[in-house]
Amino acid sequence: MKSKLREFEDLILNIPETSELKGSLRDAINQTDIRVEDKRRLHMHISQCNTINDLQRLFYNALLKYEGQGVIA
Repeated sequence: MKSKLREFEDLILNIPETSELKGSLRDAINQTDIRVEDKRRLHMHISQCNTINDLQRLFYNALLKYEGQGVIA
């Protein structure tokens, strides 16, 4: 099963600025049909990320979770 987050992978990998990437991740999450509680949790995690690497790791962990290969709860 492919997550709808997969559609945003190229966008996420090509944004060089941390604050811009945070905004793009939030927009991507809001466009999916993820449960509201999970969206809220992801937004909280995004706020705690300080680097692009942190944000990309969060994105891929979420991607794996929603594709059934979960790394985060």
